[in-house]
Amino acid sequence: MIYRILRSMFQLAMRIFFRRMEVEGLENIPESGPVLFLPNHINALVDALIVMRYVKRPLSLTAKSTLAEYPVIGYLMRSARVIRFYRKQDQLAGADRSRNIKALEECKRRLGEGEALCIFPEGQSHSDPSLRPFRWGAARLALDYTRSAVSTPPLKIVPVGLHFPKKGRFRSDAWVRFGSAIDVQRWAASHPDAGPEMLTSLIENRVRELTINFERREDSILLEWAADILSTGGMPPAPLSRTKESVAARLSLVRLIKDGYDQLRVTQAREIDDLRQRVEGHRSELRRLGISPSEVYIRMDAGRAFLFGLREIGLLLVGLPVAAWGTLNHIIPYQLVRFIALKFAVKRDQIVTGAIAPGIVIFPLFYAAQIFAAWNFLTPFWAVCYAISLPYSGIFTVLYRDRAGGTIRRMRAFARFLRQPELQPRLAAEGRAIIADLQRLGEELEAGQAGGAGGQFDN
Repeated sequence: MIYRILRSMFQLAMRIFFRRMEVEGLENIPESGPVLFLPNHINALVDALIVMRYVKRPLSLTAKSTLAEYPVIGYLMRSARVIRFYRKQDQLAGADRSRNIKALEECKRRLGEGEALCIFPEGQSHSDPSLRPFRWGAARLALDYTRSAVSTPPLKIVPVGLHFPKKGRFRSDAWVRFGSAIDVQRWAASHPDAGPEMLTSLIENRVRELTINFERREDSILLEWAADILSTGGMPPAPLSRTKESVAARLSLVRLIKDGYDQLRVTQAREIDDLRQRVEGHRSELRRLGISPSEVYIRMDAGRAFLFGLREIGLLLVGLPVAAWGTLNHIIPYQLVRFIALKFAVKRDQIVTGAIAPGIVIFPLFYAAQIFAAWNFLTPFWAVCYAISLPYSGIFTVLYRDRAGGTIRRMRAFARFLRQPELQPRLAAEGRAIIADLQRLGEELEAGQAGGAGGQFDN
């Protein structure tokens, strides 16, 4: 019961924090039997929560023991039956590594009962541009379970890839991919002499295929900028009310550009370096001006602009009273959660956890206090109305904020181009030239690969 309540609260918190969450590979999740879900680990507690969101069956989580020292997180871990592991690097903080034997036995016991577990093979959350080397613990657990309990249900390993394009930013996006399951019993039978290191290598390669990995953080920033520019197609932006490009499509484009970049920077280093400088220069100027890549191509039509402003300002004015009411009732807990997240998040990958974990405690407490006050100072009818208005106005305010932000940015871009008539033609020409070069290099790469394949076939 407590597990279901906590799960529902965390899911609601994540739906509010993230603007969009997309998933692929749900068909790869076994409906029953023991399963090990093994994701990459780049966003602290949120990684486990987002896996839990899409795995509809009960899921046992694992975590480092030191998290239990924080009062709120410690209580949530105990309530959710989280299995704690004691890491070598936490020994100075009081972690007793001998207790890992008991933790592993508990993992095997739950697997033997047909449960699902989530373990992070990288060992700790991080903000590196690529996967960290996987540790052998999860593979050792899988092999020990399989070889010591042949009569129990066969164990499946499901690799999971997680990606957060703008990690730590409120109302950003999330993407999760479930890979095809590995039947550990079948794999062990075909590799009788293999140890955990070989299975770990297989798991790491599977997770790597599901994620986007860069050699340097600078490369990830550059290629995401290139994807931003290329995805516009040099065309005017879509209306604000229209669904934007999916997270999956956006990240697939980043992966495609990265694959081409990795190959061409060896064979065409000078041209790639020149294009890199142009992308950096173009994107840096847009950031300085506060203009998105798609808004470079906004139509400078006075009639369209008037109708756009009339419609959007009208919508904002109609929704303003509800948004103001929501802001008034949520500003204190929001600022308190924000302060905690920024104050106690030591690393970038801890910010979202630092917001969601205290948020599921602070907001309900404020709601309870506000409803209690309303019940004492208002009639029962108005107290009930006030109680209903709290969550509704809060969610409305978040959506209102998204729409208002898009409206303001687009109107600001139009006004800037109106004041500086020469600016838009120059930016648009630069953007379209970059798009053309990216497309040309992609076509040359495809032609070269097709030629190489054809040559090998002919031989």
